Amino acid sequence: MKKKNLGAFIILASLGLAACSADTPSTSSSSAAPVESSAPAATSESEATTDVAITIAQGEDTTTALPEAGTLVMRQMYTAPHGTKSFAAVNVLMNGDTIVSAHLDEFQYLAPADFKGVPNADGGFGESFPADVVLASKAENNDGYSAMMKEKGGATQTWAQSLTAITDFAKGKTVADLEKAVADLEALGEEGNPADVISGATFSDSRGYLQAIVDTAKNGLVSIGATTETTDLKEAQLLGAPHGDKSFAMTTVAMDGDKVAAVFVDEFQFVDLTQFGGVPNSDSDFGAGVAEGVVLASKVANNEAYSAMMKEKGGATKTYADNMKAIQDFAIGKTVAELEAAASELEALGEEGNPADVVSGATFSDSQGYLQAIIETAKLAK
Repeated sequence: MKKKNLGAFIILASLGLAACSADTPSTSSSSAAPVESSAPAATSESEATTDVAITIAQGEDTTTALPEAGTLVMRQMYTAPHGTKSFAAVNVLMNGDTIVSAHLDEFQYLAPADFKGVPNADGGFGESFPADVVLASKAENNDGYSAMMKEKGGATQTWAQSLTAITDFAKGKTVADLEKAVADLEALGEEGNPADVISGATFSDSRGYLQAIVDTAKNGLVSIGATTETTDLKEAQLLGAPHGDKSFAMTTVAMDGDKVAAVFVDEFQFVDLTQFGGVPNSDSDFGAGVAEGVVLASKVANNEAYSAMMKEKGGATKTYADNMKAIQDFAIGKTVAELEAAASELEALGEEGNPADVVSGATFSDSQGYLQAIIETAKLAK
């Protein structure tokens, strides 16, 4: 599909109508290793024209060998469960074939007067937004988005209430269980009540959200966590800016008592659309009006392309994903206090120090920033 060069006024005119469906029942560890940057001047506009085809990178991993039950696996994927004006980041924590928990957030361009933008919306990252809008998280803007749902579609529940009903439904079930529920929702038809299958869910697109969880559980990017039989885990998800002002990050952490049991970090940045795959709906309404020649992309989902750019621009010796894995693996099994001590050690190294002296295998110059993002998220786990 070709990139649509639509004016920002089209986006603004359509936000109220398409922002939501009616929420109704009808519905290198060596000390000599180089320190690398994870963002080597990647946000300049390319010379690509609007006739260049946009590809999508959802973040699929069907090759990583997964551990048997008893070891946690956190998977993340990017989907489009609800229309063409937003994309969703879906995170699923698994133990064997059983879903321990699920988190889902959607991102959409909305009016800055009424909605808070993602981190760095007011920095370099926001320079690529369509005119007069900001990229916003629906989870972080639950009150404002829910008010718009009520005004435009007569919603009887908040966005968070219906979404929580869906993610709570997924807990403790197997992928097969959820696939059956998806089929049951499809059988209801447009006039059926989603709450007949998922108690408390009134989204007309409930099936889309549940399918997104299924797809992520089966095919999402993989981060292997701790070995544990505990099901009483505390979790949190947080948006942040661990690395400069050209991107924002989503960090998800699960805690087993006072120790990190699973973690997933990814960043989103505007990059050359000829070299990177965009998030879902980048080739549709969501991508309309963004800066010429760029596309919003997940760094982990574009690991090969992003790592090649890191190597070309900054002489990187390791891939983005390998660096992030080193930081995530380091966090597993540690307490917040232990991670804070490591962050202090990284800070003490200074700009000329080697992060791998503290975090084995990590060569990111901003390793401290990523570790701090994990710490801040872990502190919010409940």
